[in-house]
Amino acid sequence: MDLYQRLVRPCLFRLPPDTAHDLALRVLAWPAPWRLVGRGPFPNPRLATDLCGIPLANPVGLAPGLDKDCDALAGLMHLGFGFLAPGAIMRDVRAGNPRPRLGRLVEQEALLNCMGLPSKGRAHAIARLERLQERTVPIVAELQGVSPAEIVETTAALQPHADATAVGLECPNTAAAERESVLAGVLDLVYRLGEVRTRPLFAKVPNHFRLERPDRLPAFLDACIDAGLDGVIASGTGRAVAPQLSLGQGTISGRPVFQATRDLVCAIADHAGDRLAIVAAGGVSTGRDAYEMLGAGASAVMILSVLIYRGPLAPRLINQELLAVLEAEGVPSVRALAERRHAAPAIPSA
Repeated sequence: MDLYQRLVRPCLFRLPPDTAHDLALRVLAWPAPWRLVGRGPFPNPRLATDLCGIPLANPVGLAPGLDKDCDALAGLMHLGFGFLAPGAIMRDVRAGNPRPRLGRLVEQEALLNCMGLPSKGRAHAIARLERLQERTVPIVAELQGVSPAEIVETTAALQPHADATAVGLECPNTAAAERESVLAGVLDLVYRLGEVRTRPLFAKVPNHFRLERPDRLPAFLDACIDAGLDGVIASGTGRAVAPQLSLGQGTISGRPVFQATRDLVCAIADHAGDRLAIVAAGGVSTGRDAYEMLGAGASAVMILSVLIYRGPLAPRLINQELLAVLEAEGVPSVRALAERRHAAPAIPSA
């Protein structure tokens, strides 16, 4: 990490964020050097857990947004993640929004984006998954679409090629008409997803239900349970004015959204109990952060922005720190933390 922060990060931060992202993805796609440096999933048995029956070596996963098209999975598998979530995968090829569409808030250890769901298309992602020779880490493929029918179709097509799928129901960086066409019938869409489910399936909680209509969150969670979905993705990402981006606004992620994500995890856990697995995606930067999310009700966490600030070995560092927190708190393992959580009320929000 010291080498990254002293030498690599300053060089990357001299580049425009979009350029640095493209370069990092190309480098991460080479498996050979990362096999030597990262040494695969962090192996300590105290961190082992499962996600809806999928065994995980540790609860720290890669969030969607870095490897949108499954191009770098062969390298990413060696960085210490417990699982990988490529995506968001779209049915069709999409250019996304104009550049610049990425920005940094360095002092806050945050990222801004207005990506607009760029994609090489579903056929490309499936071909990459089929050619992946080594699968040492489970894959939870995230997908999105611009209509309910497209989302259901893409879910059915992707499921045979991943250990689980996660469905994004809203993208704040797409046109309002695209978002509304999905959100208007979101409960019906959840039931349609349940009908095509053949492997563990997660629905991403729309930010709309957290920011504008929190009163709709319980009905959404009940629909997920009734439809037979396995869990939800909880993210505290928010919207921000961003003059450095092409749209003048975007989504903020990273350290500033930790509390919002934790609050959402608590709200979901309070309502759903153990009927839905929760994956927390937003603001986790340290092992202590991961411990708090797991204690609040999450089954696993996903990280992305912290890779920019702590480097590609951030998942190993977070897992090492998580072990230290478990030791300090007298908790034998991640599984024991989950058992303690189910036996007691959810940790209240700070």
